[in-house]
Amino acid sequence: MAKLYALLVGIDDYRRPMEPLDGCRNDLGHVEELLRGRVAAADLRLRTLLDAQATRAAVVGGFRRHLGQAGPDDTALFWFSGHGSTAPLPPDMPFAEASGDCQTMVCYDSRHDDVPDLYDKELAVLVHEVVDRGAHLVTVQDCCHSESGMRGAASGLRARVAPPVNVAPLPGTLLPELGAGGLVPGAQDPRHVALSACQAFELANELQFGKRAYGAFTRALLQAVAHLGGDATYREVMAVARTRVNVRYRQQVPVLEPRDPGGIADRRFLGGLLRPAAAQVTMLRVDGTWTIDIGSLHGLTAPVDGEETRFAVHGSSPLQEVRVTAVQTERSVVEPVGWRPDGRRPYQVVLSRVPLPVVGVTIDGEADGGVIGRLTDAIAVAAPGGGPSPHVRVVSARELAGDGPGLRVTVRHGGPLQITSLDGVPLATPVAADEAGIRQTVQDLEHVARWLHIRNLDNPGSALRDAVRLEVLPAAPGERILADDQRPDLGPGPITAAYTRTADGWEPPSIFIRLTNTTDHRLYCVLLDLTDTHRIHAALFPGEHIAAHWTTAAGNGRPIRLTLPRGRTLEPGARVSDWFMLVVAEEPFSAEPFQLPRLREKAEPGKRGVAAFTGIPDRLGLAAARRDAETAPATGTDWAVTVVEVTTTVPA
Repeated sequence: MAKLYALLVGIDDYRRPMEPLDGCRNDLGHVEELLRGRVAAADLRLRTLLDAQATRAAVVGGFRRHLGQAGPDDTALFWFSGHGSTAPLPPDMPFAEASGDCQTMVCYDSRHDDVPDLYDKELAVLVHEVVDRGAHLVTVQDCCHSESGMRGAASGLRARVAPPVNVAPLPGTLLPELGAGGLVPGAQDPRHVALSACQAFELANELQFGKRAYGAFTRALLQAVAHLGGDATYREVMAVARTRVNVRYRQQVPVLEPRDPGGIADRRFLGGLLRPAAAQVTMLRVDGTWTIDIGSLHGLTAPVDGEETRFAVHGSSPLQEVRVTAVQTERSVVEPVGWRPDGRRPYQVVLSRVPLPVVGVTIDGEADGGVIGRLTDAIAVAAPGGGPSPHVRVVSARELAGDGPGLRVTVRHGGPLQITSLDGVPLATPVAADEAGIRQTVQDLEHVARWLHIRNLDNPGSALRDAVRLEVLPAAPGERILADDQRPDLGPGPITAAYTRTADGWEPPSIFIRLTNTTDHRLYCVLLDLTDTHRIHAALFPGEHIAAHWTTAAGNGRPIRLTLPRGRTLEPGARVSDWFMLVVAEEPFSAEPFQLPRLREKAEPGKRGVAAFTGIPDRLGLAAARRDAETAPATGTDWAVTVVEVTTTVPA
């Protein structure tokens, strides 16, 4: 019987001069709960090293003596949450890296008593030892190796990176097997799947969630696994995890290696040893308390600022709802809202309301004339009736907790107001720090907050997960309509498409989007295009039933040209991102509540009154866009969301 051997390493309590971390032990607590809850006890071999236990020798020994037990058909998992860094190459392998430095993991005793970090070249040796025994190996590293992290992260962020080492390791301190037996030090073994928190030049951030900290990547990855279940591939899991991370951090892009399609990255996560996710959310009465079988690992949150999560009994009309009152790792406590369930029976429930807390905004910098105070005051009276903005509020960096979206505004003496992501990526053109600029900044913040809430919509317990396949296909030059063929798609994303240089100039790429209903009943679908100009439209597939076991295409089957938005210069290095969001439901709903114009463009007036929107997706779209809209009671029908990110580039 195949087994899972897991070695989990988490270090918060680093010794000086290393800065301590807050979320690594919490990371491993959630990893352990996921593994114990989803892997049969007889198939799980788990070893955890925390803080002082995680010495360099213990990590190497754990790899060799614990993971080394994994044989053919087994899966080995190595998970590291802690500081990463860089260090000079050993003298006997000067050409192993073009930069002259190695990436390292900082163990508890690293840099004390001549103990070095654990080099990536040494990790390659350990990886080869495990996979040579026939095991399938997965490594997860929630750390980073970017020296830019030592020059000061964005305000309020904590990155998992230690200062670089400037001196090469002493002879005899690294593993003696380095370079032996023809091994290419540090090369990616095609039998090994590596999941990393970010690219080499980026930062792996910690985030505060309630009173506890976690790695942003670990939390997103575990939520993706809990959401997709054991049948998902590494590529599918990482696509969801990346989307979750990028809601908050634009400059942290999780990395999957190897990336080649059809290879090991397209195998089932952890060899398929995880139990599948539940097909539907079930509500049961246990010891006098009503509970549902999903929790924080699936992305559920406890009530905050009056915002709550609700579920409705599937098929109920009028709606029979329950509100979430307490969230545990894989279960949550609920209470009925205005009705009395029968405690002798289970209920299948669907997500009917998601919390949309006001997006926190931090204001950084110094300015003359009280600009920061005036901007804060303007947000406090931005509602139509003069009350606080229903979309954003000013908070301190410490208050910016949770893994939902957040925004920053920076301003300097005599400088403009600039809206950015939490990690400093500009989201709007800067404006002057005068009264008109302050008004514009408030409007921009509210617009971006609405866009972020819609992009962040998800239904982790839906039975419609994967019911309709969303596939992005390449379109050949001159191809006018999608043929009825079985050409492979470009994967779950992120997908990159590039302009090509022709004799007539730059030619944009084109794609097709194929939609396939895999179920035995028709489903209603809307395809939203969320652009990086903060526009949302449904022009490609405004809303239609797709018949059972039927395939159709967005845009009436015509190729979709991926072009830079107007105002963006067509030059090498330019890029644009689109997030194609497929919303699937059992009953029809309107795309109108979801739609937004480009930032700083005027919205077209709605064609339907609020009372016309009675489906659960309608309500969610209205809540994200208008906040104060109330709709007629809805039927308890299921819905689901699938997102594929496509980035279009102009090559150098």
